[in-house]
Amino acid sequence: MTPDLIVRGGLVVSPRGRETCDLLIREGRIVGRTRPGEADARREVDASGLAVLPGGVDPHVHMMDPGLTEREDFPTGTAAAAVGGVTTVVEHHRSLPFVLDATVLRDKAEYLGPRARIDFALFGGGHPDNLSELRPMWEAGAACFKVFTCNLHGVPAVLAGRMLTLFREVASFDGLCLVHAEDEFITAENEQMLKEAGRSDPRVIPDWRSKEAEQVAVNTVSLLARISGCRVIIAHASHPAICDLVARERALGARMLVESCPQYFHLTDGDIEKWGPFQKFTPPARAPEDREGMWDRLQAGDIDMMCADHAPSTRDQKEAGRSDIWEAPFGVPGVETTLTLMLTGAAEGRVSLERLVAARSEAPARAYGLWPRKGHLGVGADADLVLVDLQATRTLRDADVVAKVGWTPFAGRTVKGRVVQTYVRGHLAAEEGRPVAEPGWGRFLAGPGAE
Repeated sequence: MTPDLIVRGGLVVSPRGRETCDLLIREGRIVGRTRPGEADARREVDASGLAVLPGGVDPHVHMMDPGLTEREDFPTGTAAAAVGGVTTVVEHHRSLPFVLDATVLRDKAEYLGPRARIDFALFGGGHPDNLSELRPMWEAGAACFKVFTCNLHGVPAVLAGRMLTLFREVASFDGLCLVHAEDEFITAENEQMLKEAGRSDPRVIPDWRSKEAEQVAVNTVSLLARISGCRVIIAHASHPAICDLVARERALGARMLVESCPQYFHLTDGDIEKWGPFQKFTPPARAPEDREGMWDRLQAGDIDMMCADHAPSTRDQKEAGRSDIWEAPFGVPGVETTLTLMLTGAAEGRVSLERLVAARSEAPARAYGLWPRKGHLGVGADADLVLVDLQATRTLRDADVVAKVGWTPFAGRTVKGRVVQTYVRGHLAAEEGRPVAEPGWGRFLAGPGAE
């Protein structure tokens, strides 16, 4: 049968190498590869001079829909994702109501389907009081459970005793947990001391959400993961010592992965003094030497996957913390800038394109049960692909942001590597910085435990 589409002459990149070839696509799937010019199709896309990457699988986004949609919603958030070369997102459970049981999960999937421009999977929440709901959510199609070790964002902490019970429950059906790891007691102690000292300046954030708080939590979580046999991902690791703690337990048999975000590769703890609440996120950016070390860890494979942790707030919400940093909400947008920021690192020789593809596409697809349909450009995979001009440079500007909040913490930075086109299942989803796919093109991807 004649292919519907050929992506012709691009440099196709995988974790295992690069190949200049034509990709043959039929009915939304990749059906073959040929040498350039050997096959024909009903339509063709000229990718000569461009890199062809697997579509990004971003496993850590907060689209706030339904609920806090003044910050983001699924039509705008998935538009931003497509513009940034993302073809699948895994949406977190902190919409309203929180996704804490199978009924809410199913309702949310049904609600978001007509609003999604790209494909999506869903988190359930792992809270202290909903352990009996975890298996039903897994069987309803949850891709993962988000667990917090601290009270944050309206989510209660799961402390060590309860976490061991939760991990054992999730391990009983071979589920997956993503853990926000900051120690509740250390952050509370830091907060008390800072407030007693009358501090409200931006430097409060790295002093409050300290490296030690993150390390202590990761130390505990990693040990509990090994004891329980649960599959666990450490969310948004901010400095290299986190990788060391996980590596220690992995060597002893823990089934663990490490996730990180561009803010820990491009920002430092000093930036918040200038940008204030617009760079308030947690864990916060760390020292310059930590930032440099993170590039080394990504290239070495100690960091398994790269995500955005896309968690927007409006300008007005952020401005509330201009004179008192405690008043600003946490979080920054990033789903549309993650790829180009990391491609800039590749252009600078900090990380290979192969490692970047592994961390941005293959590793999250495998971890979240989306492989082999997602995360690669092999025969049989969905035709989710991104055409990238590796030589193009531009300056990131708030005016170009597609996300609803209309700002980026990376404004003013010169980046190298531009997304030219994004395809989801062979359908053009974004082109030259603007979304093309309409809401409703995206599909819900039920997790591996779905009945």
